[in-house]
Amino acid sequence: MIILINGPLGIGKTEVSWKLVEYFERGVMLDGDYIGAVRPFEIYDDERIEYLYQTLRHLVAFHIERGDYHNFVINYVFETPESLARLRHLLSDLDDVIYAFRLACGEPEMERRIHQRGRSQPDAPYGLAWELQRFRELIAIQEQASRLGDMGFEVDTTNLSAAQVAEAIWQNICEEVALAPYNPEWPAMFASEKVQIEAALGALALGVHHIGSTAAPGLDAKPVIDILVEVRQLQDARACIAPLQTLGYAFIDYPQNVDRRFFRKGLPRTHHLHIVEQGSLSARDHLDFRDALRFDPALVEQYRQIKAELAGKFRRDRATYSESKGAFVEGVLKRFRGETP
Repeated sequence: MIILINGPLGIGKTEVSWKLVEYFERGVMLDGDYIGAVRPFEIYDDERIEYLYQTLRHLVAFHIERGDYHNFVINYVFETPESLARLRHLLSDLDDVIYAFRLACGEPEMERRIHQRGRSQPDAPYGLAWELQRFRELIAIQEQASRLGDMGFEVDTTNLSAAQVAEAIWQNICEEVALAPYNPEWPAMFASEKVQIEAALGALALGVHHIGSTAAPGLDAKPVIDILVEVRQLQDARACIAPLQTLGYAFIDYPQNVDRRFFRKGLPRTHHLHIVEQGSLSARDHLDFRDALRFDPALVEQYRQIKAELAGKFRRDRATYSESKGAFVEGVLKRFRGETP
């Protein structure tokens, strides 16, 4: 597992990273700010950033090959979604489980932290005024950038210790797979959300559909409403980020999501939203699987048993839980489309 910790200078990325490493039996923290400062330091320097990213990739690959460490926490100040995505993609062939988080807090809290740190480090190379001004600049840059892409899932660190922030991140990563009996109110919950999504996205949304297990009557499911939004082309998803943020959705840019864009809402999560091209294979797969379940109560029961078994086996591993259903889903789609006898 690789965890990327983003946030402005001085917010506590290093302390949080050290605390996160403690959750792993074999984990290591890599401080991007420190490693990047090995070369002559300029904030806006593509050559320095490329050096940093290649160095981080080399270190991760080296430790994986030697078997020293299997889990990595990397902290750095990312100022654009493209910069974070660049490192994420560079590391994706080394580990397919990569999370990104962005630490944030209000200015009064940040000023308190800077003054506290200044009392313990009176000979710091930059003054307190410079640190506070730089915080203002970076928090504004990162907040604006989050409306254009994934800057990491935001964690408000106000009034939290480094240990508490690390715990919040860890609980987010290890969120339990808890199945609930079918709730007949789920369709109405979707319908209410659909109205808000259509109002927020306007002409961008060509279709908004209820998908996933909560869309199949009688099926036990995680109490998370899955929503499929069809757009003309996948690039339109970028224009959807800011309006969906107003509804509480966070964009998560997983490198493996080549044919869809994923958003989540709520803590604990209450909604998943998937943006796909209208008529694409991804769109047809989601809708056909939903319809196959709706038309076959026996299939619903079979799927319920599989989900219960996997939830017990992978209770704290949502990614593996989802991946383990892949063969069943593929078989259902082939039969539904008449591709197998």
